[in-house]
Amino acid sequence: MAQRILALEFVGDRVLAAVAERSWNSFNLAGMYDKVRADDEADLSGALSRLIAETGQPDIVISALPADRVAKRLLELPFKDARRLHQVVPFALEEHLPFPVDNGAVAFTRVGREGDHTLVMAAMVRKNDLQHHLDLLQKAGLDPKTVTLAPLALAAMFTRAHNGAKPMAHLVVEGDESSTSVVLVDLGGTPRALRSMRGGLMMSDGSAVSQDAAAPILNSVRQTLLAHGEEMDQTEVIVAGAAAAYPKVRGLVSDSLAMSVRDGGAFDYTGIFEGSVPNTGKYSSCVAMLLGELPSKPLDLINFRQGEFLFRGRIRGDLSPFYTSGILGAALLAVIIFHFSLGVYANLHRLGQVNAEIAAVAGAVLGETDPANAKAQLKTGIAKMNHRLTLIGGNLTHSPLDTLVAVSRALPPRFPVEMADVQIDSDGLRVTGQADSFGTVDLAKKALDKSGYFGSIEVAHAKAGSDPSKVDFRMDANFKGATPANERDE
Repeated sequence: MAQRILALEFVGDRVLAAVAERSWNSFNLAGMYDKVRADDEADLSGALSRLIAETGQPDIVISALPADRVAKRLLELPFKDARRLHQVVPFALEEHLPFPVDNGAVAFTRVGREGDHTLVMAAMVRKNDLQHHLDLLQKAGLDPKTVTLAPLALAAMFTRAHNGAKPMAHLVVEGDESSTSVVLVDLGGTPRALRSMRGGLMMSDGSAVSQDAAAPILNSVRQTLLAHGEEMDQTEVIVAGAAAAYPKVRGLVSDSLAMSVRDGGAFDYTGIFEGSVPNTGKYSSCVAMLLGELPSKPLDLINFRQGEFLFRGRIRGDLSPFYTSGILGAALLAVIIFHFSLGVYANLHRLGQVNAEIAAVAGAVLGETDPANAKAQLKTGIAKMNHRLTLIGGNLTHSPLDTLVAVSRALPPRFPVEMADVQIDSDGLRVTGQADSFGTVDLAKKALDKSGYFGSIEVAHAKAGSDPSKVDFRMDANFKGATPANERDE
């Protein structure tokens, strides 16, 4: 069954939206929508509700914060380890801001590398503004998985969808009647500047503003281009958003910069979406945000839903919440099959031993077995069988079956941990795997501790893995009353 993905952007008194349908091997643009706030409505929640009534309840929601409410900086950091980036970026961003980041939500995305250095686009929004945004969506019954920055997604989409004759850098001017954003992307596809300004280049009726009103915005656009002008001759200007639909606005930008201007809504998106895609025009930002949910190579969007704002909802049609339970269930099934097979083997083995004893008793008649050695051989075989049974947990106080059930109950649904190896012995449980962060490893440890099934629980090691967005870990959980692994080693 296909998932419906809804991307939202608030523009003045309007809600702009784009909907995509995603299956395991396809990604289609299903529609674009524009809903206006009614005169008697205090906010946009009514327009959102009318939108959902028309599009249907989405499985995944992506929304964008107003760009002029977000502080942005391009940072170059002398390392590429994901864990260190998460630790350092907030402090590195604070150095460029006239206020502390304690009251803000910080997010970033890696946009390039230069040798051993990592380029990140870091952004901060005040917590009050982010909470207000989430509350507005909640009124319409929406809980966004991702809250992002639309201009950055838009620039990344043009990099992917670029259909020019040769690689080009581009300056994206995106705006409406209330705000304007400018993103400069170099030939390698790396954002080099991102600015947002109050005020737009168009009137509510679609006509261009006067030269005097446009002057501050156009000067900022020109300064952005000149400040990174080493590729100016290879840079094309793209006007996107609501302003893209009006030739007069494009003409105003073209005359100011003395450069040709392209309509951002008229790009060829056939390499991204299946089927025909109409001119996206003012919906370009919403369409760009949809790329964050591509089935293959999704766009890495800045996401402010971190920390206290972490997305904890459930995605409709998504099987990922059952991955951990599925792994444990498969392991449980394997243990059950193994125990059953062992029982069959043990019964056959005992039957063989009884037959051997019978043969020993009848040895004088049958002449097949030495009666003098039969009893010793029987004891040796029984000892070996008991030893093997102990090794697989058959004689343990805590059976593997009970242990796996305890772990499955302790870990919450859709827990972002992938277990690569699970070992159970007479002392406890040994688990190795991958988690999405160090915090998740700590949450897993706390969850097992709260189960009451285990005594001491130790994280033997936790470090960034080959995938920089994952953390490799090993956790040792001893049964109550068992000797901890570190004491046994001593």
